[in-house]
Amino acid sequence: MTEVEPITVNQLTKYIRRKFQADPYIYQTNFWLVGELTDYRPSSRHQYFSLKDDNEELSARDQYKISAVMFANDFRKVKFQPENGMKVLVYGHVDIYPNRGAYQFYVSQMEVQGIGSLQVAFQQMYEKLKKEGLFDQPKKVIRSFPQRVAIVTSNDAAVKHDIITTFRRRNPLIQLVCYPTKVQGDDAAPMIAHQIRQVSADGNYDTLIVARGGGSRGDLWAFNSEEVGRAIAECPIPVISSVGHEVDTTIADLVADDREATPTSAAVRASAWLLADVKTEIQNVRQQLSHLMKLDIDHLQERLTALQKNYIFQEPTRILQQPTERLDDLKQQLMVSVRQRQHEKQQQLRLLTTQLHSFSPTDRFKRDRERLQGLQQLLRTVGSRQIHQSQLELTGLINQLVTLDPEKVLARGYSYVTQSNQVIKQVGQVKVADRITVHLVDGDVEAEIKQIKHKGATQHGNN
Repeated sequence: MTEVEPITVNQLTKYIRRKFQADPYIYQTNFWLVGELTDYRPSSRHQYFSLKDDNEELSARDQYKISAVMFANDFRKVKFQPENGMKVLVYGHVDIYPNRGAYQFYVSQMEVQGIGSLQVAFQQMYEKLKKEGLFDQPKKVIRSFPQRVAIVTSNDAAVKHDIITTFRRRNPLIQLVCYPTKVQGDDAAPMIAHQIRQVSADGNYDTLIVARGGGSRGDLWAFNSEEVGRAIAECPIPVISSVGHEVDTTIADLVADDREATPTSAAVRASAWLLADVKTEIQNVRQQLSHLMKLDIDHLQERLTALQKNYIFQEPTRILQQPTERLDDLKQQLMVSVRQRQHEKQQQLRLLTTQLHSFSPTDRFKRDRERLQGLQQLLRTVGSRQIHQSQLELTGLINQLVTLDPEKVLARGYSYVTQSNQVIKQVGQVKVADRITVHLVDGDVEAEIKQIKHKGATQHGNN
């Protein structure tokens, strides 16, 4: 083992970092770095990515790459959405990240190389909102003679003065309500969107003008924000956008229901009818109405004169002659019809009465009762005959039973013999010395067999 004392990873990393921090070209002074974005994954906080050379003439081995990080506070100032493959200019410094022992570039600014970052951001926002259909929504109609107009613009701008002056000159009856807001800066977009939504919430406006004077693309950037575009698209009131110069086109212009080149032209568009023109038009309409009314009165007067000369008004009773005759005819027809109808109903009633009598419950009950009495008499006759016949059959059966009664047979001098409660019918059922019982008419006799005689032979017992 070497006698040199080893150093720790911590010591080595700190040493290398001090070397970076001591270098006046890569740490103490920020510098611009150009490269192609790669390994970029959008995040809601800090942004992590890499930069590599985009020179296709270099071999893969010579195309180096450096890790980079941009913290959230700095990234919020970036106007466009970075994408992999985009060639960018980043401004910052190099430092060691001790936890990984790797060097990386700490970015504080980012721009697109070749074209302005604001142009890229505008194009990205345009494509996003166009894909959602915000630019294709039906445009609301701008009223030519509004009663109340809301204005969202800077409170101390000449724009506000130009709009108010134009309205006062063209139609002083229009009520103007200003919603002051910042029109440039990082916090301008949310303030503009808030005021537009406040106008929507307050309601009772005929038109909304969103205006700002001229300026650079950066000065107008608040009107290219997504939140301002969505606030205008969601506004239920017709919106006139007048932002920047005629050559400038913003997201607010594309979403609005009407776009005007200047705030003055926006005021003219919102008050298309001059009050003087309206008064002249009213006077013309009044004269036309007066002339038409006079014509109608003359025409009605002529009709009245003609009606007054009509025979109906001369002899009003004549108008009742034909209706009276018609009424008499109808009355006569009605009476004939009623009598005929009455006769038909009477015949129908008689027919129904006859049918009702044929189906009368009283008559039916009487017939059923007579039938029942006949059936009862028949039942009694048949029952008596059946009972007599049954009595005769019963007497015959009793006589037979009496004839077959064993006691009657015994009374004539007969008897029967049993052994163990079994009747002895043949001599083969017993043997000598068996005990038997002889049943007589007036009692039983116990006996013992002494001798058995078969027809043709005799069997004696042992003594």
